[in-house]
This record gives sequence, C-alpha cells and structure tokens, in this order.
Amino acid sequence: MAFDETDILGGKAVILLNDFGIWQFRMWIAEEKKYERKSLKTKDKTDAIHKAEEMVYEIGYKIKEGKKIFGITVEEAVDLFLAEQQKRVGRTDNGIVIGRYNTQKLHLKHFIGYVGGKLKANEVTKTLLQRYTIDGVETDYVSYRKEENISDITIRNELSTIGMCFSWLAENGHTNILKLQLPYTNKNKYDIDNRLIRRQTFTVDEYNAFTNAFKSYVAVKKNGLNDNEYIDRQIVKTFLLIQANSGCRSGELRQLKWENVEFVKIKEGNKDVILTEVHIDKDTSKVRKGRDIRFVGAEYLIKLKELTKRNEGLIFSRDGVTEIHNSYFCKGFRKIMQLADIDRVRKKQLVPYSLRHFFITNEVQRGISFEQIAMHCGTSVKQVSNTYTQVNKVIMTDIAMSRYNVVQKKYNEEAVLV
Repeated sequence: MAFDETDILGGKAVILLNDFGIWQFRMWIAEEKKYERKSLKTKDKTDAIHKAEEMVYEIGYKIKEGKKIFGITVEEAVDLFLAEQQKRVGRTDNGIVIGRYNTQKLHLKHFIGYVGGKLKANEVTKTLLQRYTIDGVETDYVSYRKEENISDITIRNELSTIGMCFSWLAENGHTNILKLQLPYTNKNKYDIDNRLIRRQTFTVDEYNAFTNAFKSYVAVKKNGLNDNEYIDRQIVKTFLLIQANSGCRSGELRQLKWENVEFVKIKEGNKDVILTEVHIDKDTSKVRKGRDIRFVGAEYLIKLKELTKRNEGLIFSRDGVTEIHNSYFCKGFRKIMQLADIDRVRKKQLVPYSLRHFFITNEVQRGISFEQIAMHCGTSVKQVSNTYTQVNKVIMTDIAMSRYNVVQKKYNEEAVLV
C-alpha cells in the first residue's frame, strides 16, 4: 500500500512509498504499453526525487535511440551481436573472415538452444552457464552439450564466443553482466568420456523398458492428445528409435530428408528383410564428410511417412520445411524416461546421446571392427577406440576367461587321470 505519491518532472513519472518506507519509481512506457517499476533503495525523499529524475532522462534517451526499456530477449541480443560481427567480415582493420563469423553464429545457435531464447538479456545472471533449469531439470552448459557428445575443445570454443558476445552486449547496454562465470571443462577429454560412456549407455533391459514406454507416451486418450500433438509425439518416438538403430547423431537426423532415404529389400535365408539406406550429406555431418549407411528399423520410417503423408522435405519436421529444435526431442526423451520402468538413479544418468552409445556399444560387442563402426557413424577410428576401449576390454576379458575355463577343465581332467 502506498502512503505517499509525488509527481516527477511534471507527471512524467511518480515516486511512492511502499509499506517499508522505501521509495519506489513508476513510469508508463507508452511505446511498450507497460509500467517501468523499480525500487529507488532510499528512504530519503530528496534523494528519491533526484534518482527518479535521472531515471526519466535515461529512459527518454533510450527511447530516442530506439532501445527497448524492458529489455530484449537473449536471442534478440545475440542477433545484434552477430549483425555487428557481420560488419567486420572482410575488413582489413580488426576484421574477420566469413568462416569465423559462421563459427560464431553456430556457437551462439547452441547457446540459444540452451537458454531457450525467451530469457531477457537484462535478466541473465552471471552463473547462467553454471546453473540453469531446462524443463524442470537443473543442468549446466557443459553437461547440456555433453548430451550430444561434443568434445571439450569445441565446448571451450563455444564458451569463448559466448563470453565475447556478452562482453559486447554489456558494453552496449543490453545486459548488466560484464562477465559470465564459466563452467569447468577438463582438458583430458578421454578420461571423462570413458567414465561417461559406462554410465550413459543403456543396458539391454533398460533399452527394452525405454521402448516399452513409447506406448504410454503416444497414447491419445491417456494424454488427451489432439491430432497434431499425436503426430508430434510419433515424430519424437521415430526419431529416437532411428537414432538407436542407426547410431546417427541427432543433428544429422534432424536435417535428414526423404530424398536421401531408400528402402532396400534383401534376402536373409528364406525371408525378405527391408533395410533403410540413408545418405548423410556432408553439410549436415559434424565432420563435414558425407557417407552412405544401412540399418534396420525401416518399418518405423515407413509408418511415419504414412502418418505425415509426406515423401519429401525434412523427415523429422511438422511441415517438411522447418527443423524441429533439438530441445524438443530432449524434452520428449525425458518424458519417456519418466514413463519407463528404469531405476531412478539410472534415469538421471541416461541422456539422448545414450542411444548412440547403445548402438556403438552393441556393434563393438558383436565384434564389428572399429574401422567399420567409424565409417558407419561418421567418426574416426581413434575416437571409437579411445571412447569405447573399456567395452572392448570387457569383450577381451570374456574371451580370455572362456579360454581359461576350457584349459582349466582340461587340466583338471588330466589331473584326475594321473
């Protein structure tokens, strides 16, 4: 309840006392049809009037400059930074090459995916990269990017670009944060990855429980889904199944088009098996190398094609044109995990990228060579070898123990004969 109210500069704004005797500032911003309200943090009226007058002048100057009083979103702020960076392309004085600009644009695209784009730039806290809640789950930027198995060096480069962006935004009055606190990234990537792989890979039972939860996830009556929501969930379901059966990265699948897919019939004994043959375009691959692969699970894509009634454009899209953001598939993954009969602790450890881990781990356990896996998954033999070496050691141990049991049995039989 206000006990006192005083006009400022002929009614352009007012100051008023709150219940605790602290003066407050209020001004109607006609351009944005909102009241600007702030605490003046003083109990002295003369001091409050002086501060309020300064605020009125400052707001008026910002409006004259075309700036928003209530702040722009982080996404809008990033666009301003990129527009400024684009002006530097090709310049001889403090300029950058087009490749550098495109890299910055890509780095900040991932950052927008992290914050969601709706957050106001002037609401950003310095710990944004260290602690942020996405769909009710607290995470940090490193963990968020690790869900797609992004390397530490790439994450560090992204953090550098984000830091540079916010320094520019602070200098130009779009945010009060001069410097974001950066999360920790370990330079020894493979020490981290080996531990993560063991934790973040589905067991067979966990994967079965995960896929069993799809029925509840797409249940129309249970979830009260309309036609569009039902199709959206079928898209998510098919996306995750194809990732588990193909080992493709999520970015490759999100940009996959029907034009790059064929269904191939082959003979397996006395029955026909339909495989999916996919061309991964080099422009959609993380390593910028195209490749052709085959995998099982064609029935999932065939069903999705019938459901969406489309045979061209993006596969995992509502209209074949607009790419669905990765955060939507991550949200679907978490929803399915909630429905799955999996240990509560394990649910926190498993992430969308666990489906790619699951595929590669199964291939290693089947005895497929690292060279073949690397070629199929669009990575290097060294990456597969370093990342999945623990899986390979388990296989080698099983072989060694199998041989040990045979030899030990023979030795025991000979000992009895003696």
